[in-house]
Amino acid sequence: MTQSASYKPVYVVFGSDTYLKQETVTGISRAVLGDDDAAGGATRFDGDKATLADVLDEVRTFSLLGEARLVIVDDADPFITRHRQSLETYCAAPSNSGVPVLVCKSSAANTKLHRAIQALGGVIVCQTPRGSDLAAWIVRQARERYEKQIEGPAVGALRESCDDSLGMFDGELAKLASYVGDRKRITAQDVHALVGQHREVKVFAVTDAMADGNPAAALQAWEQALATNRATPMLAVGGLAWSIRRLLGLRHAMDKGADVRSLSQQGRMSPAQIQSRVGGVSARRLEDQLTDLLQIDLDSKTGLGNVNRGVEKFIVRHSRRAAAG
Repeated sequence: MTQSASYKPVYVVFGSDTYLKQETVTGISRAVLGDDDAAGGATRFDGDKATLADVLDEVRTFSLLGEARLVIVDDADPFITRHRQSLETYCAAPSNSGVPVLVCKSSAANTKLHRAIQALGGVIVCQTPRGSDLAAWIVRQARERYEKQIEGPAVGALRESCDDSLGMFDGELAKLASYVGDRKRITAQDVHALVGQHREVKVFAVTDAMADGNPAAALQAWEQALATNRATPMLAVGGLAWSIRRLLGLRHAMDKGADVRSLSQQGRMSPAQIQSRVGGVSARRLEDQLTDLLQIDLDSKTGLGNVNRGVEKFIVRHSRRAAAG
């Protein structure tokens, strides 16, 4: 079997953006397996448990139908650490029966393995774009995936309403595309009407109840946020983090003597809302909340915790603190 020009013999897919890594692996799967088998045709291994023999045996086993195999090692950092030299040897003469894909957090450019895969054309970096590059990504995603043109002010409004998470942006673009229907353009008014309402009503309902020391109401609001959100629970966690960072910014401004009325224009909240959401909570407490949300994120990605249970504990813990003053 000869190597197809549409894909490389070995890949390392790395970086901090989980969404981009997932999309990249999906693209590789389509190139190797075709659209019909891309969703479930790959063999996957957990990098923490996989053995080199199992992975390479799968790569080197010819398919009865003649097509290439795709073997994905998820969270491959420990796998690479354990088998770096053997992987370097493999890259010197890769099999033509299968394609290994190493999905990891980092790949040092000065290592022999990285350079070997780079020489084969299989190094793919997945970092969240910033600044104008992020704006360009949003425009391109709206056009290519949803066949919509998103106006410049709408891009700005979307960035104000979301964390810099490509998965979150894509989820909101999907909802916006459905919201505008046959209309080809997404406007800032559309973003404020849909995304802003989702964020402020659903997410702030959680943080408002927490600020009131009412964990039961906060838990109910969390369930409603999940029920009405097409995205994953981790994106809802991102929404909570966004909300708390926004409140923290207002808290810092108030601590520096900023006028509540001026802050209400900046934060698109009434003075009364700012007082209720920010007035009774310290910057330190909000920082503690962000730290706990980060821990929930880390635990979920390492298999040490469940997102829903983590958020429920987070709500109860911080609602009690608020109630205790």
